Order: sequence, then C-alpha cells, then structure tokens
Amino acid sequence: MSIAIVSPSSRTRKIYWLSAALLFAFLLAGLFDRDPWKADEPYSVGMVLNFFRGHDLVVPHVAADPFVEKPPVMYWTGAFFARLASGVLPVFDAAQLAVLAWLVIAVICVGRLAQRLYGPAQTHDTNTDTDTFNWLAPMLMVGSFGAIENIHKLTADVPQLAGAALALAALGRLAKAENASRLWGLLFGTGAGIAFLSKGLLVPGVLGLTALAVLAVPAYRTRRYAGALGWAVLASLPWLIIWPALFWHASEPLFIEWFWDNNFGRFFGFVHLGGERTTYGSDAASLIGLTFPAGWLALGALIAQLRQGGGLRRFLSECPEQAMLWLYAGLFVATLVASSAIRDIYMLPLFPAIAVLGAGVRLPTWLEKAWSRVALVLMSVLGLFLWVRWGLQLSGGGHIAAGPIGKWLPLDYVLPFSPGLVLAAVVVAALWVTAIVHRRQLGALVFGFAGLMFVWGTLSTLLLPWINEARSYRTPFDELRASLSHAAPHGTSLATRCVGSYNVGESERAMLDYFIDVRPVQLQDLTQASRCSVLLLLDKANARIPAPEGWREIWQGGRAGDTNERFRAFVTPSATVSASAGTVK
Repeated sequence: MSIAIVSPSSRTRKIYWLSAALLFAFLLAGLFDRDPWKADEPYSVGMVLNFFRGHDLVVPHVAADPFVEKPPVMYWTGAFFARLASGVLPVFDAAQLAVLAWLVIAVICVGRLAQRLYGPAQTHDTNTDTDTFNWLAPMLMVGSFGAIENIHKLTADVPQLAGAALALAALGRLAKAENASRLWGLLFGTGAGIAFLSKGLLVPGVLGLTALAVLAVPAYRTRRYAGALGWAVLASLPWLIIWPALFWHASEPLFIEWFWDNNFGRFFGFVHLGGERTTYGSDAASLIGLTFPAGWLALGALIAQLRQGGGLRRFLSECPEQAMLWLYAGLFVATLVASSAIRDIYMLPLFPAIAVLGAGVRLPTWLEKAWSRVALVLMSVLGLFLWVRWGLQLSGGGHIAAGPIGKWLPLDYVLPFSPGLVLAAVVVAALWVTAIVHRRQLGALVFGFAGLMFVWGTLSTLLLPWINEARSYRTPFDELRASLSHAAPHGTSLATRCVGSYNVGESERAMLDYFIDVRPVQLQDLTQASRCSVLLLLDKANARIPAPEGWREIWQGGRAGDTNERFRAFVTPSATVSASAGTVK
C-alpha cells in the first residue's frame, strides 16, 4: 500500500489559491449580468453613457442635463471599458469592468500592506511562506457588512476606496527608512489624487490631516518623510488641477455648484442634497454594525497590543504603521460625525484601514473554534435556504413560506431557468465545500469569509433575475416605450420626441436614456408642460401629482414590488389616437 505525501509547500499553495478563488468569486458575484440598481447606479450609468457617446468629456451629464455632484474618474474609466468592450458587452456590464479594476487595485494595496505588517493570513499551517500574500485583509475590507453590496456597485465611492487604499499603503511604507521616499511619496499623492477625482475633498482632506498627525509617531519625524510629502504634493497636482481647470473654463456656475455646494454645502448642511443625519445614536449604531467584522477585530487587536505592556508610547514607537492607520480611521470617523450628511456608502474609505488593523488579530482558541462552527452551520443553512427559494420561484411557488420577502421582491415573479447562473451557483457551492474540507488550514476568519461568499454568491447567481426585476427600471420603461411608440406620429422615433418630465429624478432620467433612448426635458413646474408633446410624471406614495387639464394618460407603471414610485405618461391635449393605425392626427 502506497501513501501519498503532501509537502508543506504544496499545502501552502493549495490554501493560497483557494483563498484567492474565494475572494475573487465574491467580487465577481453580483457584478455582471444585471441592470443598474437604484440607488446611485442609475445616474452613474447616465454619466458613463454620455462620456461613452462623447457628448462632453469634461462636464458630467445625466441624460440631457449637467449633473455635477461628483468628479468624473469613475465615469471616465467606465466609459473607457465600455468603449473597449463595445459590441461584446452592454454598456453597463462593460462599465462594471472598471469597478472590478478599481477593486483589484484596492485588494492588492491592502493585502500587501497587511503582508508587510503580519505576514500571510494566520492559518494552522506553521510552514507558510512569510512572502505569501495576506488574503485576510482584503477579505475583511470587502466582506464587512457596510461594504458587501456597495463595493459591487458602479459608484464614485469604489475608485475613492482604491485611492484611499493606495495612499494608506504608501504612507505605511514611509514609516520604514529602507523604503524609497520618492516612490512611496509619489504613490501617496497619486492615491489622494484618485480619491479627489473620484468624489471630492473628503478623503484627500483626511489623508492630508493624517500625513500631518503621524508626526506624533517617532518613525515619521524625519527629514526623509518631509521630502516624501513634497513628492506627494507634486504627484497629486495633476489630479487636483487639470480637470477642475477645464471644468471652470467650461462653466463657472457649474464648477461653483460642484466645488461649493457638493463639497462644503453637503458637509456643513447649508445645501440639502439627501442623506441627512437623523440622530447621532443612529450614526453610532450604523458605525458599530456596518464595520463588523473588520472594525471589531481591529479593536480587539489594539486592546491586545496595549495589554502587552508599554502602553501608548510603546505602541507608537514599535507599531508606527498601525498607529498611522488608527489616526486615519479616527480622523475619518470624526469627519463623518462632524458632517451633516451621512450614508452607509460614505464609510467605504474607512474599510482599508480597519481591515489591515483587523487582520493582525489573534483569536483565542475558544473563539477560533466557535467562529468556525457558527460559520459552518449558519452559512450552510442560509445557502441551502436560497437554493430552496430558487426552486420555489422557478416552479411558480413564490408565495410558499415567503414571510417578509414580499416587502422587497415580487412573489408572483417566475424565475427563468438560466444555465449560466446555475453553473455559477454550483461553482460557488463547490468552493464552499472545498473550504469546509480545508477549514482548519484556512483559519476561522478566512473560513467565515468563505461562508459569506457562499451566501452572497448563491444569492447573486440563482436569484439574480428576481432581484433584478425588483430593482431595475427595464420592465416598466419597456412598457413605456411601447405606449409611446403606439402614440407617436407616423415615422417619428422616440429619440426625436420631446418628453417633458416633472418630479422625475436624475436616476430615472438616466434609465430612460439607457433603456429607451429618451432624454427628457426637466420641467420646473407643470405650467411648462406645453413645451413637449409627452409629459411624464413621477408620483410618490400618498402624494399623487394632478396632471394638467386636458392631457390624456397613455400609461402608468413602476418597478415590481415598489409601492412608493408610480410613473404616469400623458400625451399633448391636441393628440388623438387613430384606432386603426395607432398614429396621432
């Protein structure tokens, strides 16, 4: 009888590639093969679409209107990938390649920084190579509650996340004298510049404060570090100057609206653009809940380090990179608390720092075992439930054991059978089974992420068409297109018709442009309705907007399961529809 001998290096390689597969399966699940979802994605796609068409490469537009809440780097890169994949992928799916590219940058930066600080992710294999990439830190970054969905969305926050990760990785390198100050200074400035051109002043401001605050750490109080900051300023200048200068030249009023209203106005609260604070208590609850597990693990690691003796002074002296990350995290949270507007997606730039800090934790043996057991049972049960739910929706039994699901998803929707999505779900399940087999080698935290990948991956494959039906505007706007085509004069295309919109936001206008090639004219009030031959109204729950007298309703509808929004379309009072030909006379 022969016995197969597996070398430590072979086991290490297997765990390395299994960890990589778990992370990238999680990133890919829910990224493609769907429509833009509200909130945030629809208006982002509207700007990508305008850049893709080459209408205006400086001033972002949604449909026919300027939309200057955010700088354009996400939309530029989305349009770039859409152009590369033109004819192969729809614009949105191609633009999602840009999201993936930015996430890969963030993963590399966070994983490399954690590798330098701790070596590879902690496993039960004592023969692991210290040069192995640390997969745990990026897993904590993308797998914390506040990041799971947000990192999969086409939003300006994703390149901002990548910029923050790059800047922090570079700033961490500058704590060591053996690292080239010029290179890492340039990369620090580049990361801050990317964050600025993604979403504005918030993250670059916090990074700048952090770069000054770390002078309290002995490792950073050097002439070499001062020189690196000079290189950082030099690297950031192209990001800070070129587009704003072009924008100012294109339109001074729009530039002022972006720079003043959407940076300072949002922060100080004298401009109300959504996402306002309710109470500080709710902010604290969100911060505690949405940063799990990365933030909780980071606090555990800090407490353990301080308990080793020496107190804060020793921590600042012996752990300069961790001290820098804590300064950044503290300044970022303080800035969010001081602002007047806060949403969960605003927390994304916090996750690179707390993920690296959390990756340094050493779980007690009892907690290691408990974490693995809970992950094994809980994630297996949830994943199996999603498979059962898929079977019920596939067979038309959506109302069986639905519970509260009907509040968010249409229970009467019958899932189409998609071989590709089913195959992807099988791959996800196979990865989970493989992780179960190797759970001791993976360690509790990586194994817990594997369980999250199983649940998220199953939800984002088997049930993706169902979720898409509830969150996409495709179905109602396809119905609107059919009604508009029926009511159009003979030989008139939708693209050439004037459609006035009232109470219709930027997200809905972007999706009208994306799905049915209609770029509506915004109406300030209904007295302007006569400017166009078609009027589109958006009613909110318990706030129906009365249509102008004489206009004839031709369609109404909304997203499946959405009880808050209802669209209604009307044609001009002078139009009558021929019963035989369906043309306006």
